[in-house]
Order: sequence, then structure tokens, then C-alpha cells
Amino acid sequence: MKLRYIIPLLVAMVMAVGCSDDNGPEYLDDLRVSTSFVSIEAEGGSTEITVEASEAWSIDEETIPEWLTVAPTSGEAGQTTVSFSAPATSNGLTAYLKIVSGTNVQDINVVQGQTVAEDATCLQAIQGADGKTFRLTGAITRWGSNYEKYGNCYISDGTGEIQIYGMADRDGKLKNNPVASWGLEVGDVITVEGPKSTYKGEAELLDVTVLKVSKSLVSIVEPTEAPTIAKEGGDLVVKLAYKGKGVLPELEEGVTWLRLQSMRVVTGTASAVEPNPADTAYVTFVIDANSGEGRKSTVNFSCTNGTESSSLAFVISQEAFVLPHGQSADDPFSVAEAIAKCEASGGTSDGVIYFAKGYISSIKEVSTSYGNATFKMSDDGTENGAITVFRSYSLDNQKFVSEDEIAVGDEVIVCGKLVNYTDKDGNVTPEFSGSVYVYSRKAAGPGSKLKPFSVDEALAFVSALEADKETEDDYYVAGEIVNIKYTFSAKYGTATFFIATDDDPANDQFQIYSCYYLGNRPWVDGDKQIEVGDQVVVCGRMVNYGGNTPETASKKAYIYSLNGQTE
Repeated sequence: MKLRYIIPLLVAMVMAVGCSDDNGPEYLDDLRVSTSFVSIEAEGGSTEITVEASEAWSIDEETIPEWLTVAPTSGEAGQTTVSFSAPATSNGLTAYLKIVSGTNVQDINVVQGQTVAEDATCLQAIQGADGKTFRLTGAITRWGSNYEKYGNCYISDGTGEIQIYGMADRDGKLKNNPVASWGLEVGDVITVEGPKSTYKGEAELLDVTVLKVSKSLVSIVEPTEAPTIAKEGGDLVVKLAYKGKGVLPELEEGVTWLRLQSMRVVTGTASAVEPNPADTAYVTFVIDANSGEGRKSTVNFSCTNGTESSSLAFVISQEAFVLPHGQSADDPFSVAEAIAKCEASGGTSDGVIYFAKGYISSIKEVSTSYGNATFKMSDDGTENGAITVFRSYSLDNQKFVSEDEIAVGDEVIVCGKLVNYTDKDGNVTPEFSGSVYVYSRKAAGPGSKLKPFSVDEALAFVSALEADKETEDDYYVAGEIVNIKYTFSAKYGTATFFIATDDDPANDQFQIYSCYYLGNRPWVDGDKQIEVGDQVVVCGRMVNYGGNTPETASKKAYIYSLNGQTE
């Protein structure tokens, strides 16, 4: 592998930074550090900085690499001395730490030894050591969050795809709209240099320097994100801008469900402002209906101007006819199944988006500053068998704007990637991490699994419903069986009975109509039969039948608990 030192321009920039006020005391409203740049000799050693905060502070441990020891990692209001130490290394290493105090966040740049950039492929960087600096060349395949301000994007060179998290502009400044500064578009080929890190199982290069930009002759205008076509199929129009002799769409060999239907070209109009305008191509594809598993295919759009050529990869995905268990909100994992998937996937996410249903057992944080929340959920609402939901967005994949958008006891379906995360101390935590958001929420309260309706509450709730209109959600109701109209039978698999708050027949009664047995399955010979006096919790849809009979909807409810037994 060829090794090269950072180009003189970059070295000069680093030296300039070292001599500027940027490395002196950093001032925020309530958080300041004596220096934001920490240097450790290659032979190993330690150095110290001072943290001064008006309230408790902590260093985000996710940002501390294994080669670096930081002590302490948290402190109270006032002034604290923080030590950074590392053993000897033959490679230049870099880390970017974040100190958080209230709503203030301070970045700390830690460098050990002389930074050396190693030419590598994307795959080699993904598999490389954290903290090592790599130089990569790849095409921008898609943008990341806040890409305009920070330059977050993904690049690929055919060996793999890696995230670029943070990018300097033409003047070497970070968080300064580098996309506009460099004039970047999806499809452009860039050469970048920066330290590699692994965050939540995904590799990334941090705060890279851009060394070269090769403009693509073709770029996609619409759609702005790789599309996922419905299982029913249909047409897809891709709008492209190009500066060349035309656009050539190339489909993968052997793919028959995706076909090119037509291409329409609109020639750009030259003007004083834009003497060499881009032409526009509208390429229409036909996608067949899908009767199997989810599928995807890559279309390559190539363009040439006679002396140069560009190629742009565009991925088209299609939903499965029936998604595998755990990959849809209609058939989510239990929390136990989600944890098992984490264990099977190991420390690296398999990239699949999963759904899991459970109850929020505790909430660590709801940050309205960052718009995300970290909480735990389990199958029974306790801390036993809980999975961590890390930095999740709220409903509709939107940022949290208030702390009351979730609460302990809520029944939620969470969507995101699963990973068995291992921290620097070797502690393993099953987590939803990466593209995480709350898909649905049923607030804790009467009628929930943790707080079932009483019979009186169920009667009041269902009696207020529109006649013969079933509820869209399942509700739970608890009571004692006081009258059995039809016992369970193997022929029908269901039973009809009445429950009340106690065994006094004079009390108001709620009808459990044609409901299934434990486990939401038909009753079979050998199952315990119900009896008057049994304590039950029933789950299902409810309906105000005929406008005067509150009951569970026929064959849309089941006994969740029978005398404390569940299945």
C-alpha cells in the first residue's frame, strides 16, 4: 500500500491553524475549554486541558476511540482538569470528541503523532483501523443529513460505500456549506482525506479535506433519493441534467422486471448568464408487479462530451409482495425477537430496516435541541429483556419538538437498523441504531396493555363510538367471567361470554363476542376450557354493535391472559 504525507498546502493549513487563535480558549455561553486542539507525541504520553462549565458536563463516550484514554469523562459545574493519554503508535491517529453541557456542545480535536494519509479503496478504509487517516476517491452516491452545512454524504468506488461525516470548504473551514463551496452534486467524483471512525457499527471518514473534484457530466435532478417502488409496480420517470452528447441508460444484465420505456430530451437554452447550459433527459422505466421478495437493480447513466466520460449509478428498489417477519409495521418483531436479531447480526448492522413493537420502560433523554430521544422498550414494559432505542426521531421520522411526545408505558412500534453495540469497556447492548424513528405510538392510559380498561371504562368508551364502526386499534379490557353464552369449541375455535368487574351478575357486563383463545389462535381439544369466575384480560378491536351493544368485534379479539396465564 502506497503511503504519502499530506500535501504541502494541507500541512500549511494545519500549521496556520496551530498558530491561530482557534486553538486557544474556546468560549460558549456556559462551556469553555482551555484548548480545542490536543496533541500527543507518537511515542505516547499524556496532556491536559481545562474544562469550565456552568453546569454538569460529560464527554460523549461514543466519540472516544479505543486507543485514547480520557479521564475524567464527566464533571460538575466549575473548573475541571481533563487528561488525554495514549500508548505509542507508528501511525498518525486522530479523534474528534464532543463535550456536552446542557445545550452546549464543544468539539475537541485530538491528534497523536504525524498524520499520514494512506491511499485506499472504500472497502479497505471500512475494514481499516479507527483513527487512521485514509485518502479515498469515489463518486458521491447520496447525501446525508444536514449535508448542505456539513457536507455529509456517501461515496463509492465500486468496492464499497462509506459515509463522509463532515467536510471542509475551499478555505479549510468546517460547518461552512462545503457543498456550495465546492459546487458538489451527486455523481461527482471526489478525492478526500480524513480519519476513519466506526459509529454504531458503520464506518465513516470524519471532517475530511477535499483534495480533488471531478465534475460529473450527468446528474440526477429527480427523484432526489433512491426510489422504492410499490409492489404493484408502475412507471418511474428519472429526470437528469447532462453536459455532453447524450445520456445512455444501461440496465443490469438478466434483469427482466425493470425495463426502459422511453427517453425524452429537452435542449438547454444558452444565455449570457449560462452560456453552456445543461440539457435535460426524462427517462421512463416500467416496473413489473412483484410477487416475491423485495428486489433492487442498478441503472448506470453514462455521458460523454467526446474527451471525457462520466457514469452515475442509480439504484431502483421494489417492495416485497410479503415482507419477511420483522420488516413491516404490519408484522413487527417482538422486542425479544429484535434482541435475537441484534445478537445474530453482531457488532455490524446488516443494513436492513426492521420494526419492533413493545412498551417504553424508561426514557434516558428527549432532546429538543437535537430532535432525538434515547429510551428503552420491552415486551412487558419492565426493564427485563429491554432493548435500547438510540437517538430516535419521533413520529413520521420528524424531530422531537417536545418532551411529552413519548412517555413510559406507551405502546410503540420502532423502525430502524439493529446492532449489538459494544462500548470501549466491552459492554454489549442490543440497540435500534441508525435511521431510527417511532413509527407509531399508543399513549399509555386506559385500554392499553399495561393499563387495561375496567368493564365500566370499556362500556363507556365503546358506547360512545359510532354505531357498527370498529376501532382501528386493539384495546385491552380486564374482568371476571360472569356468564358464558358459548364455550370454546374445536369446530369454531371461538367463544362468547360476558365479563364484569366482579362476580355479581347485577353489575354492568361487557360482551366478549366470538373471540379467540390464548395466543390469538383458535381453541383446540386439550386446551383449558373457560369457566365462570375466571379472571381474563381480553385484547382486540371493539364495536358498538347496532348502536346499543358494546362488545369486542367478531373474531378480532382474543384472550390475552387467563387467570394470569399468557401465551
